[in-house]
Amino acid sequence: MVPPVAGLGPATDAIDQRQRWLTPERLTRLRGILLALTLFFGLAVYVFHTLGASHLAQPVFVRKLRGVGVLTWLYALVQMIDLRFYNSRWARRRRESMGIPDSLHGWLFGQMLAWFGILYYGLTEDLRWYVAGLIILGLSFLVFPVRRPR
Repeated sequence: MVPPVAGLGPATDAIDQRQRWLTPERLTRLRGILLALTLFFGLAVYVFHTLGASHLAQPVFVRKLRGVGVLTWLYALVQMIDLRFYNSRWARRRRESMGIPDSLHGWLFGQMLAWFGILYYGLTEDLRWYVAGLIILGLSFLVFPVRRPR
């Protein structure tokens, strides 16, 4: 890494500079967009299953997809808990490297669960993973609120 004195490396307030465009108003708008996209794609899958002829997925494929779902949920929930409560070195490193607020990180992990539910619903016609993902997404909006500058 080049020292900041040379003028070539990152500035000491690089994170603040990257987050400057994410004002609380824009974060609120972004939260609405994330929710709207999740609901829209869930509705699109519902309409697809309602209008189109569907086929049942192979049981082996569904079992493997459930395994991927369990791993996805474990990863996202552990990361959300770490980000909100423990603040481990991985969370600090991700915060420094990404340069986006913790609230947006939490929302994206919640959206990851909802979008896995959309994928699972689209492939298996099982709505439970999607509904559970929507609940976690809604909870992530409560657990990771938009922080107003003081």
